[in-house]
Amino acid sequence: MPKCDVKTRYIPATFAWALLLTATTLFFYYPARYYLPDYPWVPVYQGVLTFFVIANFSLATFMDPGVIPKAPPDEDREDDFRAPLYKSVDIHGITVRMKWCVTCKFYRPPRCSHCSVCNHCIETFDHHCPWVNNCIGRRNYRFFFFFLISLSLHMISIFTLSLIYILHYTRSYSNVEPIVAISLMAMISVLAIPIFGLTGFHMVLVSRGRTTNEQVTGKFKGGYNPFSRGCWDNCCYTQFGPQFPSMKNPKKYTVKPKHCPHGPISTITNDSQVKTYMDNSNGVRNINSHAYNKLSPGRDGCDLEMEPSASQSQDCEPTPPLQRHGSKNNFFLPQGAVQDGGGDSPRHPRPNLHYPEVVPTQGLVVWIQG
Repeated sequence: MPKCDVKTRYIPATFAWALLLTATTLFFYYPARYYLPDYPWVPVYQGVLTFFVIANFSLATFMDPGVIPKAPPDEDREDDFRAPLYKSVDIHGITVRMKWCVTCKFYRPPRCSHCSVCNHCIETFDHHCPWVNNCIGRRNYRFFFFFLISLSLHMISIFTLSLIYILHYTRSYSNVEPIVAISLMAMISVLAIPIFGLTGFHMVLVSRGRTTNEQVTGKFKGGYNPFSRGCWDNCCYTQFGPQFPSMKNPKKYTVKPKHCPHGPISTITNDSQVKTYMDNSNGVRNINSHAYNKLSPGRDGCDLEMEPSASQSQDCEPTPPLQRHGSKNNFFLPQGAVQDGGGDSPRHPRPNLHYPEVVPTQGLVVWIQG
């Protein structure tokens, strides 16, 4: 669809709002008031139906349809010709292509398309509706669908009530009331074919789990649609599915951190607190090895010798916890090295205690008492 001027793009939506509000006001002012004495529920029913029409029309018009923000310039550091045009993903066994968007500088997710009028990529893009001056996408499609259904019922109700008013309550057709009722019936007759046809078309799309863009372009034609959940599930998901958050303002949906009573957690503030090392021990404990460096001030040298060496890989097993003061078991001492009631600290071993030597053999580790 070609781009529209900013001034002219508001004309269809303004005309639709004016026509809806004018026709509804004329109906309530002239034909509907004659039902109040005998049938007071008729204006109430029509008022509730009118509320649903205006509410869904407003949500479809002013709600974010699912705009994906464009990539910032600092993320787009490579030229467009370096990126492949398509990337493929597997969805329920069906390969779906994702196209590179030259304008937004990212690969469009499945069912996403770039609207030339809004100049944005829209999630689950259905179409750009000039009568609501907005795209119909993932976030506002249900309200557009409800608007079509409620508008169709609204038009049928006004036509029927106006016809009954002319046949039963009108004695002369030269007054203002019957002229207004006939005008409303004529206007509804003209608009019935496109509006009822559009409503039926979207009912078929919802039951099949497709969008207008996919139907017009012929996607999944004669093949399997990986996004369909079945007729009943498609209808339930469209009407009562989750409401996805908007990407225009992600800060609105971020969770604020809760206040911690113990204060903030200490973090590493400079590179001098972290030092790398090379572990060449091949998994064997070396007593004289100072593999670890101090991570923060306040730790004495005994910690370097008593803490077991560990690998930085996440695939290895977790390191056992260090036994602190007051523990009767020492991770590095063999059985019998600590006598009953000794309670020696790993930081201050007794003078006559000899550490075992570890001799690596072929697949075995032999403990030799000193």
